[in-house]
Amino acid sequence: MDSSSFRAIDFPKLGVFVLTVEAPGGTRRTHAANELGRVGISFDFVQGIDQNSADIDRAYSRLLNWALHKRSLTRGEISVYLGHRKIWQEAMSRGLDFALIFEDDFKICNDEQFIMAINDAISRRDIWSIVKFFDFNHKKVVDSVKVGATQLVGYKYPASGAVAYLINRQAAQSLLRRRHLFRPIDEDFSHPWEFSMRVWSTSPNLVDEVSFQLGGSILESERCDLRRKKVVVRSIWGNFLQARKLVRSLWYRRASAADVRETVNAGSRERHGQTYKDA
Repeated sequence: MDSSSFRAIDFPKLGVFVLTVEAPGGTRRTHAANELGRVGISFDFVQGIDQNSADIDRAYSRLLNWALHKRSLTRGEISVYLGHRKIWQEAMSRGLDFALIFEDDFKICNDEQFIMAINDAISRRDIWSIVKFFDFNHKKVVDSVKVGATQLVGYKYPASGAVAYLINRQAAQSLLRRRHLFRPIDEDFSHPWEFSMRVWSTSPNLVDEVSFQLGGSILESERCDLRRKKVVVRSIWGNFLQARKLVRSLWYRRASAADVRETVNAGSRERHGQTYKDA
């Protein structure tokens, strides 16, 4: 891992990481360094897992994938997931409380709002496990909470995308307990009840995904190949899994949202009580 020299956010227990498969000096590395340098955030590049690595075969369970996911995973998707796990493990080894994680094709939409959102989220660390700064194809919003100047929303289930997110230590530990992978990383994020996590997203997106400006998506061609090999029986099973996911997600979101509202209201009452006492 190699470090940049930038520094703007000063949380001693926060680590910032950029996942990449490029060699030093590559276009995506340069782009990522420029983005975070502009807002003054220091970070570490983390080298991802090569798609030819035997680690991919050891980590992936085809049996669990057939039973619990709507389609097979590409080696690229498994590689990406293992790269994120590598970052979580690094954060754990450093004793960090939080990790701010980017894939190397991110772009910050609004510098000031983004920095503010990080501060706002950490100021209310008791209400979230993961805060996503980017989502593909937003789903229906079923809950929202205002934290400082930042609007956090909960979708009927978290949308796809792991381009930029903040994760706390407990969520990273819970995700790392899964021995074998069978879904993409963002699909595991959209099953938070399996990890006892609370997943929120900023509204609007504060980060964009710009792989098309950096040579194109690394994963899309493999996914297209899989779509052409679609199996009818598996598609039917996938529809069942999706329906079950929606029901479970709505139940979990409502229960989790009620706890969050109570936590936020309790914090507000405590602050007001302290204000009256001081007065």
